[in-house]
Amino acid sequence: MSVLIDSNVLIALINKRDRLHSKAKELLDKIAKLESAYLITIDYVLDEVLTTLWKHTKNKSVVKKAYNLICNNPDFITLEFISELMISNAWDIWSKYAEWPNKPLSFTDCCIVSFIKKNRIKNIATFDSDFNGLVNIIK
Repeated sequence: MSVLIDSNVLIALINKRDRLHSKAKELLDKIAKLESAYLITIDYVLDEVLTTLWKHTKNKSVVKKAYNLICNNPDFITLEFISELMISNAWDIWSKYAEWPNKPLSFTDCCIVSFIKKNRIKNIATFDSDFNGLVNIIK
């Protein structure tokens, strides 16, 4: 079972001071127990994770830890890249669904949805309720 991991789960996992750190560990432990769990994330999520960790921690070692976890640890997670077609589809998703304040989807969120649909991934691990109704959220 493929599961796309969203930035907020990765950020909480890596930043021990994050209020959702324990919840992220529990969620990933739960996913690991699922039959043939395969974790994926995308380049846009990588950017969001590194940028957010740098902004909040101002600690290069934390950012480097995140980079190595996502980019150099294929036993944990696979990093995939968004194609030009997926970007175009993400724009269509954003144009159709993004609405402030009811569904404030970021463009990164729309890239996630586009990637999930293109690759027929059924699940996302996220703490973000903005995905409700668009993809199946593992909680």
